[in-house]
Amino acid sequence: MKGKEMKKETNATKEKSSFILEIYEWAETFLVALLTVVLIFTFLVKFVTVSGMSMLQTFNDRDRLLITSLTSYKAGDVVVIDPTHNLEEMGLVNENSSSPYIKRIIATEGQSVNIDPFTWSVYVDGVKLDEPYVYHCNLNPMYRGSITYPYVVPKGHVFVMGDNRNGSSDSRQFGAIDTDYILGEVFFRLMPNTEVIN
Repeated sequence: MKGKEMKKETNATKEKSSFILEIYEWAETFLVALLTVVLIFTFLVKFVTVSGMSMLQTFNDRDRLLITSLTSYKAGDVVVIDPTHNLEEMGLVNENSSSPYIKRIIATEGQSVNIDPFTWSVYVDGVKLDEPYVYHCNLNPMYRGSITYPYVVPKGHVFVMGDNRNGSSDSRQFGAIDTDYILGEVFFRLMPNTEVIN
């Protein structure tokens, strides 16, 4: 009898130890997964909400996007810019100034930008860009801004414009953006329609 009772106690102890070990393994797996997600969203990926209409029809006000800073920036990329760059000292602050800016890179360092406002054409290094994403909201000429053309993009900077050209404050007003102020490149739209962005 004693042998059977001891065997039952040993089995019960083993089952209890096995159950505790299983809970520990689940907790460890959960914590590792949570830490991985926190690290990814701290250093690799960020959520951004579009504020304003400067990127119509590509992005709309209140679209929710994912951006990554693990990329080198090139012409055509849609990027999110820190609003704390030199806009305030230039008097270009508006009600959306605390929100990051979302713009498309038109040219990178060393490239020359020119604009024909009447044909809505943008030229980089003398070559007209094919821009099917540009939103023509009216028949007015495209706003050229206050900079002098042709404009050569300084080292470490990019020339950016909104796709809604006459509804965007961008490099045409404040010049090229230092790449240190780029928070990241848009790669995914979460809401309202899920979409991978090239």
